[in-house]
Amino acid sequence: MSQPRLMIYGATGYTGQLVVAEAVAGGLRPVLAGRSAKKLATLTRWSALDQRTVAVGDADGLTSALKDITVLVNCAGPFSRTAEPVVDACCKTGTHYLDITGELAVFEALAARDATARQAKIMVLPGAGCDVLPSDCLIADLAARNPGARCLRLGLAARSGFSQGTLRTVLDGLNDFRIRRDGAIVRVEAGSLRHDFDFGEGPNAALVSVLGDVATAYRSTGIANIETYSQASRPVELLTWTARRLGGLLTMRLPRRLLDTVIRQGPAGPGERERRSSHAIFVAEIEGADGARATARLRVADPYGFTAAAVVAVAARVLQGDVRLGYQTPSSAYGADFVRQFDGVAWDRPDG
Repeated sequence: MSQPRLMIYGATGYTGQLVVAEAVAGGLRPVLAGRSAKKLATLTRWSALDQRTVAVGDADGLTSALKDITVLVNCAGPFSRTAEPVVDACCKTGTHYLDITGELAVFEALAARDATARQAKIMVLPGAGCDVLPSDCLIADLAARNPGARCLRLGLAARSGFSQGTLRTVLDGLNDFRIRRDGAIVRVEAGSLRHDFDFGEGPNAALVSVLGDVATAYRSTGIANIETYSQASRPVELLTWTARRLGGLLTMRLPRRLLDTVIRQGPAGPGERERRSSHAIFVAEIEGADGARATARLRVADPYGFTAAAVVAVAARVLQGDVRLGYQTPSSAYGADFVRQFDGVAWDRPDG
């Protein structure tokens, strides 16, 4: 029997390189993959690792590259462009699929492949990074402790820089704010919903935002009404104003190309010093049919570092044969307590 193998696709990107470093530090020897042979060759620190050059649009090439791979970690965003073709190839080769997306549409698209994934005997688990693993575990735990909830609200307060990939994802969702109502995903106007959350210093206003938990929390808990919010910081207020006034314009081809050019000229992502002081705080609130509410809060230090640690930890479990077939959320695959193992996680819930 061949040795289980891990591939990291998008290994040359900002987060991809963090994932590679985490995997190597953990004693793994991943195969590095991406569409640019030149960029892969620049990863001289990992020169002893196998490298494979393949583009997402090359279906036959993807299938060939994955034929001896046990689990693939996809770090190449925006995942709206990469996830589905990569999963298609994984289904052909029997390769388990992980990624670090937070894109709502991607979660829904991959959930629709559940039956195909089961037939291929693979696990498809998107969102194995800071989007959405911490919030999914927080929500699943709170819902289990308070059964019968009719409504879930999730608030996010983040102090963290952005990688180029994250900025492109934000642009993709700029004109597409969605919540879940009675089980169905519906569109809402930017800034049309506000809610107060206690991120640790008392009630603080938050604005409706686009978080993948609208998709994942529904499958983790069965709660049919889900809203996601971001703390009403100055950048979030500006983003909301931009979405309301210019959202349609910024999705047009020419303005979008100009923005992509600006993004490429900026830093790849936050520096190490910035990462050391960064964090993300998630507050989950569920409401029962009687109007009673229960809340819990979870803080994650260094979201980008957490993403690398989390997705590698999941990949290690898969390499050991610990999988659940079909489409999974982090909590449905490994339980709500999975998040507790990582450094920098502080979970504030009623029973401690």
